[in-house]
Amino acid sequence: MFSMSNAKDLYWVVLVAFLFSKSKEQLYNMTRSSEYAELGKTFMWTCQIFLPPGMSGNAVTFERNGKICGIMVQNGNECSTFDMNPRYIFTCISEYSYALTIPAENMTEYEEGSVWGCYYPGDGSYKSLDVVLNIAIDVHNVSMIPSDNPLTIIEGVMREIRCVVNRNAVPAATFTWYLGSEDITSSVGTDAALINITGKKVDNAKLLQCRASNNNKAPKSSSTILNVEYPPFVSIPTAKDVIEGFNLSVKCQASPGNPSTTTFFWTKLNDLEFLNNGPMLQLSNVQKTSAGTYRCTGENTYFNGKKGRHSQDMAVDVLYGPEIKNKAHTVVNETERVVLMRMIDSNPLSNVSWYDGTKLFKTQTATKTAILVIEDAKCTDSKNLTLVAGNTVQSNVTTYVELVVNCKPTPQNAEITFAIPGIPAKVEWSTIVIAYPEPRFTVKYINGTNNSRISMSLSKNSLNNFTIHFEQQVDQGNHLGTFYLEVSNILGSSEILLHIVKQGKPKAPTAIEVMCYVTTARIKWKSSYDGGTLQSFFVVALGDTYQSSRSDVIEDDGENKVHHATVPFLHPSSLYTFYVYAKNKYGVTLSEAQNCTTLKEISITTESSSGTGKIVGSIVGALVMLAFVISVSYFCKRRFTDRDRHNPAKPADLNKDISIYTTIKENQEENTERKPL
Repeated sequence: MFSMSNAKDLYWVVLVAFLFSKSKEQLYNMTRSSEYAELGKTFMWTCQIFLPPGMSGNAVTFERNGKICGIMVQNGNECSTFDMNPRYIFTCISEYSYALTIPAENMTEYEEGSVWGCYYPGDGSYKSLDVVLNIAIDVHNVSMIPSDNPLTIIEGVMREIRCVVNRNAVPAATFTWYLGSEDITSSVGTDAALINITGKKVDNAKLLQCRASNNNKAPKSSSTILNVEYPPFVSIPTAKDVIEGFNLSVKCQASPGNPSTTTFFWTKLNDLEFLNNGPMLQLSNVQKTSAGTYRCTGENTYFNGKKGRHSQDMAVDVLYGPEIKNKAHTVVNETERVVLMRMIDSNPLSNVSWYDGTKLFKTQTATKTAILVIEDAKCTDSKNLTLVAGNTVQSNVTTYVELVVNCKPTPQNAEITFAIPGIPAKVEWSTIVIAYPEPRFTVKYINGTNNSRISMSLSKNSLNNFTIHFEQQVDQGNHLGTFYLEVSNILGSSEILLHIVKQGKPKAPTAIEVMCYVTTARIKWKSSYDGGTLQSFFVVALGDTYQSSRSDVIEDDGENKVHHATVPFLHPSSLYTFYVYAKNKYGVTLSEAQNCTTLKEISITTESSSGTGKIVGSIVGALVMLAFVISVSYFCKRRFTDRDRHNPAKPADLNKDISIYTTIKENQEENTERKPL
């Protein structure tokens, strides 16, 4: 060991050598026994060197805060140390490795933050980097900011919590966060001491804990209970149906929130004036305007004075029966396409039916627009149609839909014949005319001059239905004849032929058709004018000598009506001539003749029997024909004698419609019955 005087000499030698050393720095490696020193524990610095070029001896200088602490020189196996600070121990570990030890008793806070280095004594450019000595201080105080316990957080709101430790803790603490038993450290950012917690209902009353540690020591912790505030949860029906005029009552219920005290109120969407406090929604005498979306809101009050709210909507649907929106009657021209439309306000939608009287035209289901289309309007379509609507609330709501077709007059009869039994006589009759606008009328002779003897009047049955009444006194023969009635309006005119005649024989039946069978024949014909009084019919079949037969008497069904009769007792394979007789009290009229041959009979007798049958048949036929002629003459005489006795001739009462040919009901039905779309 050198003495202190020698050490001083060596110091100056080294210092002079350093001042004249190379200026280029070369790094030595200085390491420590641990990253942090611990109070009261030994700590060691180690400097690894290499011999600078041109130098012959290994040596190193340790310095603290820029001041030399000691110098070590390695000369062969001999290690010489020059300690200039007795707090430290210097050791030559090897030829190129040297150590400075701070004994445990000297490891105090005095060393905290001291700066250490080593260099070659003869050339200061060969040195280590400066290294700071830090003394490790354990984490011993952990807390959270804010320090509230419990810590209140509002659901859905983020809150920042910081974990802090004692300021002098070295090294920096490591932080771990727990929520309940779950490690949530992964959710922190770059600053592990800071965490952002978003309030969740499921986290209410959970323990939030911050754990901090350093120096591989057991962690210290701080914790708080989370108080997550959240609103109540409202529960009501999503929809309610109520019939108009009834009452509606709905209670709003809620699962309590945190805090649990809950208040309720009702509002209505798109109605800022509607407010109903309390859980009960009560609507009296519900009207259509009551329909809409009602909202129940439950709320509580948070720690900061703000409100926690939850709402649920309920759609109120007001059900009501159909209301048919009426409008003025529809007026169209003939041949035009007609669209009859009525709007129907109802909830739910209505089913509708269109009727003409009791006849169903059309049905529609679940509609708010009732539509009936008539492609080609006719004069006879002018009428009041019935529209019936109904739904589950109300059925059979009815209104009339009036259709008016502009048309020239259309009479029920194009020709009318009045037969009087004799002169003088009073003639009264009427006929119906369909027209719009209201028609005018006049009666003229065939030559075009007006007939002022016939008095007329008009009565209105409906919007386009009129009855023209006629009356004439027939005092002499020239009052009889043919006239025509002209009925007109701004759209055109029509004519009705009027025949005033004396009663007489009926006209001959027409359109005769005969179908022959083996022993019978079926005859069809169409009736003609009855001569102004009752007529009847029968059919006569005339064959070979003594082969004749006739039908029963057939009553008249009206002019131009088809009639049928059967003639029995005919012979097979025989040619017959058929006549249809029309008879009234004035005489008999025959139709044109129609021939027909009866069918052949399948024979099952012998030839002799057949010959005998023919002889017998001829005799019987002659007897039948003789009896027929006698009976017909007697029958006709007695029948008409009795009828004249009980039914003396009198003026025709046309209001009672004695002549069945004056009716036009059938014609009207045939002309007007058409099915709309």
